[in-house]
Amino acid sequence: MITQFLERETLPYLGRVCLLLFLFGLGGGSERAYGDSPNGELVDLTGGVIPLLTYDSGGSFTGGGELFSGGSLSSRGDVRYLVRVKNQTGDPIDADSLILVVDKIQEMARLRDVTTSLDIRGTDGNTEDGKPYFRVPVDGQAELPPYGESESFPIEIKNPDLLRLYPPVLRVRGIRKTASHAFQGALQNLIQEGVVTPEEAEKAIDQSQ
Repeated sequence: MITQFLERETLPYLGRVCLLLFLFGLGGGSERAYGDSPNGELVDLTGGVIPLLTYDSGGSFTGGGELFSGGSLSSRGDVRYLVRVKNQTGDPIDADSLILVVDKIQEMARLRDVTTSLDIRGTDGNTEDGKPYFRVPVDGQAELPPYGESESFPIEIKNPDLLRLYPPVLRVRGIRKTASHAFQGALQNLIQEGVVTPEEAEKAIDQSQ
């Protein structure tokens, strides 16, 4: 009966697609639709998704050098931080898309960016403009929920010239899963399953805007 009810002659495109999304779960499988996006396509979420950085004085990644009083970093050869991100937005963030970019690390004396002079360990690659990045772990979840926090992970820096460094400036990129993203992701899945045609999906998106 449902199949007959969903025949093209019975419902207009938008109505049929919306009913299908309701029956199969709106956006239920949409996470993978965005998980493999190149990092150049990811949105800068900094400000909405906040990196929380702490100096790890007890880590095994240590070296020569000294610290200012109060824990401010001075000329230490090997430096280790722990970082996690907090989602301050009201939308979930696609877990596969979430990356932390080391935007710059400045030397204190001349305020110059010395990121390329340092060895940043354990990165997962570089952005399209050459900045190192880490994939943010979220404990195996498909998304980082609103107001949720990721797992902590280390940023380890080898500083062979013993420069006096400011903590790294970090930015967060990813895909914020708004209702529009969920709708389009669910449509992509319906197209892949042959339930609707690309033309019907395009008309549904146009009529829903």
